[in-house]
Amino acid sequence: MRQREAQTPMVVTARNALGVAVALALGLGADAIAHAQQDAPPPQPGTRWSEAEIRQALAPVRAGRKLTPASWPGGARVAVCISFDVDTETCDLARGATAPVPLSAGEFGAKQGMPRILALLDKHRIPASFYIPAVSAMMHPEVIPSIVKAGRHEIAVHGWIHESLPALDNEAEEQRLHDQSIEYLTKAAGRRPTGYRAPAWAFSRFTASQLARAGFLYDSSMMAMDEPYELLLDGKPAPLIELPVEWILDDAPYLGRTGTLPSPELVFKTYRDEFDHAYEDRSYYMLTMHPRVIGHRSAMVHLEKLIAYIKSKPGVWIATAEQIANHVKKSASSISSR
Repeated sequence: MRQREAQTPMVVTARNALGVAVALALGLGADAIAHAQQDAPPPQPGTRWSEAEIRQALAPVRAGRKLTPASWPGGARVAVCISFDVDTETCDLARGATAPVPLSAGEFGAKQGMPRILALLDKHRIPASFYIPAVSAMMHPEVIPSIVKAGRHEIAVHGWIHESLPALDNEAEEQRLHDQSIEYLTKAAGRRPTGYRAPAWAFSRFTASQLARAGFLYDSSMMAMDEPYELLLDGKPAPLIELPVEWILDDAPYLGRTGTLPSPELVFKTYRDEFDHAYEDRSYYMLTMHPRVIGHRSAMVHLEKLIAYIKSKPGVWIATAEQIANHVKKSASSISSR
């Protein structure tokens, strides 16, 4: 699950002490006091970069051609992927956090979220893609067999322990964790995963090239378009397809423990509106959810309503991300730059 950056404690400095005193004197609330306590804004080195430096900063990973096929299998109007990031306790464990209560919230994802999700998918006879940190599978060995049992779902890589790759910033260590993840999930699932989604959707400067060397069919972490596209690595087409994600179509910012907690009904109205436009565009729709979040009762009610709505439309192809990427790859040679 992607979580917002924890706010660092504010320190009263000589520069902001007057503002804090004024806020206290006026009886203002904690928000106003915290605002007054804010230190200087972070440095902005980009303001002094030359055009060449700006281009160099952007070059490592960019969007290339749109790869939405002229048609989807069976003449479908839209390709739909329902995906789940099975993070369980890994977001906390990666940071060394071992407080029992937050860990129990992650455990909920395996103990109750996953069975509810799989039962719903079985009820509607539809496939889904599951992105799993290897440690989640290790701590909950029943999860992968329960996914594989249906015979229609995909298991893909989501890091070793939901590590932050930019914070790691170590090519050898990232490669070690990456290799461990592939090896563990391959053994557990009985098949090498073909898809990758970065923990927290965050690449380091090494990630893209490591994915290309590993031979993945696709990545699902980037956001440059809302339809399949070609990845450019240092200006050259990469041998993997991008199936983009989007915060708007993720449950964690809305319903997670650091989310805004609106009504699930309003969240799913947004999901439905996004689907309607993808359907109109004859394009692609990727929904990302987390068993520890979506697996709660009220959210599951609305997820079932959304699935029923999507299925009610003619010409909808509900597929795994792997199936979508394979179709895109086959069609890509006939797509010219637009």
